[in-house]
Amino acid sequence: MTGTLLAYSLLASTLLIVVWAVYRCFLANLDSFRFNRILLLFCVGISFIFPLFILNPFWVGNMVKDNIDISFTPIEINSITDTVSEKIIPIWDYIVTLYLVGSSAMTLYFFVSLIRLALFIFKGERVELEGCCIILHRHNSIAPFAWFGYIMMPRRDWYEFGQMIVRHEKAHIECRHWIDLLLMQAAIIVTWYCPAVWLLRNELHTLHEYEADSRVLASGIKREDYQMFLIKKTVGARFATLSNCLNHSSLKKRITMMLSSKPTGKARVRAFVMVPALALAAAGLTTPAVSAVINEASSATPVDDLSYKITEKSDESIQITERNSDVVVTEKADAPGAIKFINTETAPTFPGGKSALRAFINKNINFPETAYKDGVLDMDAVVQLTIAKDGVVKDAKIVKSSGKALDEEALRVAHMLPQFHPGLNKGLPAESSYTLEFNYSIFN
Repeated sequence: MTGTLLAYSLLASTLLIVVWAVYRCFLANLDSFRFNRILLLFCVGISFIFPLFILNPFWVGNMVKDNIDISFTPIEINSITDTVSEKIIPIWDYIVTLYLVGSSAMTLYFFVSLIRLALFIFKGERVELEGCCIILHRHNSIAPFAWFGYIMMPRRDWYEFGQMIVRHEKAHIECRHWIDLLLMQAAIIVTWYCPAVWLLRNELHTLHEYEADSRVLASGIKREDYQMFLIKKTVGARFATLSNCLNHSSLKKRITMMLSSKPTGKARVRAFVMVPALALAAAGLTTPAVSAVINEASSATPVDDLSYKITEKSDESIQITERNSDVVVTEKADAPGAIKFINTETAPTFPGGKSALRAFINKNINFPETAYKDGVLDMDAVVQLTIAKDGVVKDAKIVKSSGKALDEEALRVAHMLPQFHPGLNKGLPAESSYTLEFNYSIFN
């Protein structure tokens, strides 16, 4: 499940990068603040919704049926001759571990920010004005800010600029800007490593200030007086990014926007550039090369033990075959009769990942009665597949036998396998090999 979350995050991050790039190139200077804000939020939402249609849910676990415990583990190896096994940790397991650490840190930061906001609200002095709850606090170094239905400001600012601050921060509350920031914080928790999500949040902060400024000027405040007020209040530390501080954005940009002319409907047509951009990005995310990476990421699990274990002591004649699988099988370098394994730069993958492959095998395998000895069935067969360029399984060979009856069943199921995502060389589909281990222990 954690691997699926990482894969989902990677897909969302790619789309967020496209959204930010198109916005900065075509829409950032458009003087339609509310339109830009709604567009950004919509595109960010699409970036997190579309990956759900690419990914499939994965459930990892043993299948229990009719009181029979069945386990199946697919592996990829070069050949089987006098083998020993070594447990390894794929690189994606390390990546998913780092991802979870970052997401946990962002979640912790979010709750700490909420606690700080709560302390400001409960400890401050309350003043009711114009339908707003104003919280006066003693922290003169923090600039005024708004969150939810509250306006927080130092007592000193209340006496000096109270009316102007209230009008500005009330605009933030009326526009419900705090909801945007909560949504962006959720996006950051999921895609914290992506620069675009942080840049998009900054763009939203800027749009919030532009929108608040325009509402203040529309209320009848003289533009020159308001600009002078902003110049005086450029100092002060900003509070948590969950809120809109009075000095969040560049003062020069804000004053420039106040002097600019109103946008025309034709200018908003630029927003349609986002449609082909997102469509192209979505098409790219469904290519075989990207699908192979996403499938590998989906199979990742957090690292519990950073060291690996060798089940048997190897000697100098044994070499390690390292592949992206749960188990690496070593083989003797000079082993006779070894079956050739066709390597590709990107290994072939089963649609839906290893979890889906386990489910398919467990659903279709049937054990012959003749395979049971004293009520016990032990199967330890290995089948090597040849995956064609189009992903079709065109050949299957037994490279480790569990007896005639079980070998025939393993080959039967192998020939039933649906089309794979093919292996890739330099991004192009290529013929490749894929090896499965059928490892079952069943007690009647």
